Amino acid sequence: MEPKFNLDRPKVSDDEINKHKDFNNLVKQFKEQSIQKARSDVNFLKNKKATYATVIAGIAVICTVTYFTVFKNQTQNTKIADDKTTTLNENKIADNKSAAKKPFVAPPSKKLNVPYSTYKVSSSKGGEVAHHTQSKIKVPKSAFVNKAGEEIIGDVEIQYREMHDQADVIASGVPMTYDSAGTKYHFESAGMFEIKASQNGEQVFLKHGKQITVEMISRQAADSYNQYYLDTVAQNWVVIKHDTPIADKRKPPENHSEYKTEEPKQIVNLEKKIEHIPVQVDSVKTVYTKKISKLPAPSQPNKPAKASGKPQFELEVDYKEFPELSAFKNAVFEVGNENKNYTSELHQITWNSAVVSEGPQKGKNYLLTLKSRNRIEKLVVYPVLSEADYETAIASYEKKFNDYNKLVEKKEAEELKLKQEMEAKQKAYMEEQKKLSEELVRQRVRFQQQQEALLATQSGNLNNIQKVTRIFQVSNFGIYNSDCPKTLPSGATINVSYALNESSTLVSPRLVYVIEHGKNQVYTYDGATLYNIKYNPGTEYSLCAVVNGQLYIYSKEQFAAMAGENKKKLILTALPEHISDVADLRKALEI
Repeated sequence: MEPKFNLDRPKVSDDEINKHKDFNNLVKQFKEQSIQKARSDVNFLKNKKATYATVIAGIAVICTVTYFTVFKNQTQNTKIADDKTTTLNENKIADNKSAAKKPFVAPPSKKLNVPYSTYKVSSSKGGEVAHHTQSKIKVPKSAFVNKAGEEIIGDVEIQYREMHDQADVIASGVPMTYDSAGTKYHFESAGMFEIKASQNGEQVFLKHGKQITVEMISRQAADSYNQYYLDTVAQNWVVIKHDTPIADKRKPPENHSEYKTEEPKQIVNLEKKIEHIPVQVDSVKTVYTKKISKLPAPSQPNKPAKASGKPQFELEVDYKEFPELSAFKNAVFEVGNENKNYTSELHQITWNSAVVSEGPQKGKNYLLTLKSRNRIEKLVVYPVLSEADYETAIASYEKKFNDYNKLVEKKEAEELKLKQEMEAKQKAYMEEQKKLSEELVRQRVRFQQQQEALLATQSGNLNNIQKVTRIFQVSNFGIYNSDCPKTLPSGATINVSYALNESSTLVSPRLVYVIEHGKNQVYTYDGATLYNIKYNPGTEYSLCAVVNGQLYIYSKEQFAAMAGENKKKLILTALPEHISDVADLRKALEI
């Protein structure tokens, strides 16, 4: 039997790596030493703030040592102002860490969160569920598996909920912004749903190749929406496809002319063009990413090694099976230092078979398996050459390595060219979007009053509007949305601050939702954007702020009164205590 190479390198144990790690104990020791030293200081009782700052600074030093180098100790006579600055910085870091741990989907209030409806479905038979909104959930047979990939037997509980208007969006905590090519968009929703499943409290998953069909009833009949899936890991929406609504077969109300809002054709066409640009930008990225991934990757040649005097085995090698060893013709195999089981006795045994396979480091070492009756020995070996053979082999290697470098340079040049083409196309789309947006503002100014009056009428008669069905194919559980990405209004900007009453100090909301009442639109502000609210004059808005985990409102009347001002202190009104569900929130927000 001809020898063959075999690889079986044992993995490094995580327990061995972490055996001596105890960072918490190190911090504890340092704090105790710092406090003892501080207590011995004469000035300890005179300046507690300086003492606390010393302890905090000590902890900061320990953290920094872990990643960089040890900072010098601060002098004992630190100013009180510096102590306050240090404390504020530490608190800010703690707040940032706390915010980082916050879930991506974070309802502002538990009692106002949009509730789930639960339905039981036979895993083996599947079935159809009718939701109270007239939406349908169609489950195929044998669609569920557990986390181990095993098919589920018995009934499965489907948890399902829908979000259709601004109150639902705010209460659910689902983020309604979409980043595309560095531009932040705000979704105008035609309806959203979340679906998940479990059995006996354990999460279950959809089997590969199986899809649940959700026929969601929508009150927005326009054909200008796309379907999206919320990727909670990447923390962004992923576009699925264009959403084509299916009209309800029932006859619309005879008085539909009273609520139907018709925008001028110029505005409609401009909106469609602007809405399609993010999809085009993403499409360009997808196309060029595929092109780059298909570029052939050159294979780096293995550099031959010279014999070092370690114990060796002479083996016959099938170069068709291991072409990377063609540079090691006439090679012998040295025993690696990592072999703890090697002794010179192994050379005295007549082995029945010697099999060579891939080693722990592919292309660099190999696994030699020796067998003799009931005895099996495995050794990691390295191909090496004699002095004479090495000179010939290294000359061949250098030629191959030069060819390899040229191929790498060629591939990198092709990648750069494709990336530049991609960026140029994306830039052209973004410039086109800017021009179209400017034209849209000009058109809106001309037709604003008539448009907003009609939209307000439509908002007051939502129950009379003919509904449509939007069909989703669900391959993964989670949140799905039918949305149209919009940029912030561009008509006017007002610099705002927030307070809970006239005499109170200013507050900093975690989030601010600006509700546009003529559309099913919520604009989300956070961070630095909280203080510059954008709006279109003549459009009806209200505002909802999240401050210290509580909801506050700024009414439509208040918002309209500040129109035209450049700067305004907004006096927020707390949401009344009796408001306990989304329906109450909807009334409070005047939706």
